[in-house]
Amino acid sequence: MASTGLSVLTEKDPQQHKLQLCSIPVTNVRGEHATIPMTSVDRETLQELGQQTLDMLGKYVGHLSELPVRAERKPGELAKQFPSSPPTTPTEFRRILAKVEEHVLPGITHWQHPRFMAYYPSSSSVPAILSETIIAALGVVGLQWSASPIATELEVVVMDWLAKMLGFDGAFLHRSGKGGGILQNTAGEAIANIMVCARVRKQREINPDAAWEEAFYADSSKLVVYMSNQTHFSGPKACRVAGMRVHTIPARLTDGNFRLHPADLQAAINSDRAAGLVPCALQLNFGSTNTCGLDNAAEFEGIAAEERLWVHVDAAYAGPAWALEEFSADAAAVSRVATSVNVNGSKWFLCGFDSAFLWVRDRRLLIDVFAASDDFMAPAEDGIYNPEFKDWSIPLGRRFRALRIWTVIEYFGTDGIRSFLRAAIEQAQWLRDRVDAHPSFAQPVRTRLGMLCIRLAESD
Repeated sequence: MASTGLSVLTEKDPQQHKLQLCSIPVTNVRGEHATIPMTSVDRETLQELGQQTLDMLGKYVGHLSELPVRAERKPGELAKQFPSSPPTTPTEFRRILAKVEEHVLPGITHWQHPRFMAYYPSSSSVPAILSETIIAALGVVGLQWSASPIATELEVVVMDWLAKMLGFDGAFLHRSGKGGGILQNTAGEAIANIMVCARVRKQREINPDAAWEEAFYADSSKLVVYMSNQTHFSGPKACRVAGMRVHTIPARLTDGNFRLHPADLQAAINSDRAAGLVPCALQLNFGSTNTCGLDNAAEFEGIAAEERLWVHVDAAYAGPAWALEEFSADAAAVSRVATSVNVNGSKWFLCGFDSAFLWVRDRRLLIDVFAASDDFMAPAEDGIYNPEFKDWSIPLGRRFRALRIWTVIEYFGTDGIRSFLRAAIEQAQWLRDRVDAHPSFAQPVRTRLGMLCIRLAESD
């Protein structure tokens, strides 16, 4: 029989904490013969290569401020550094790390660079980085509570922690037995999930006597979602996914802030009703990407109730500010008016990408759309601490993101996170004062947050 190059090992050594099923003989860059274990967990290998990785990352972080912020490359230039076919023989890990430094880092736009000013903040942290390693080592696939109970229950805990920290009322907490929060990949995914649910809820209102399944297949082309022209393009995209119309309303510059006005919303609704359309949902902003626009949720409470609108608040960037006392009135208004809210932990909350928080006032609005199962799944109970998160959004398998969020909160504490937020606002104010004092620059909008919009002042 021809040799396959694989040697089967059956020994289990509990003192070494490793189980090697097979290994591959390799020759490293120094010409030394070695073997690579083919198992996912090997204590010695993990510790040795992990230390090499930390050394490389430490070197990178230590010199980050000296690097150019942006990768100055042309499309295809970076890909040419890699062979057109995958390697047939193993590569020593130290050589892989060298290739990361040689081929990968020069192609990075460094989002953690102190001079990175594009898009929006992308705040990671030491606990966020290291907890990702733990998550990868545990390898949890969160199909449902029984697949790994702590993955579900810790998510319940941290989402309730965050809701309390941000000043939401009890309706958005899992402990209410009615609402609750779930971790998502991105704000865009969260909004897409919510718009699908808003569509189904409206269809059930329109046809209360129709069969349960009919709400999923009913024509929704006359349903309308309202938002200002400051809304991130993820909002209209989510509506397209849900098969609904978008009515974009120009925001008005009021007190230095581009925001939606209730009178403009009411006029848009009246016009659409006259045309035979059906108002379905309202997307409000708390810190829009382009101008940090803040819609005043309290002003829309009456219209939302009268028109039976699903109110979603996109607070991807600025939502963390609700943790500060000076923004508690904003948080209270959103908590009172919103049907659902999303906040990103990756922008201004030190949790790193990906970590999007989504809360709903009534979890049944999600379960009604996304619940699904099969014979190979364990029976679902869906209690306070064992919700079937697979029934709250599209994905079945879910990462153990809750461990990262928990690690960050434990490491900094709420006081540390609030200090971080205030420091960012103080830094922004420092720059605002200097922009105001400089004759060549002006601020077209003014916010209380950590984002500035600056333009050249008009002159001859």
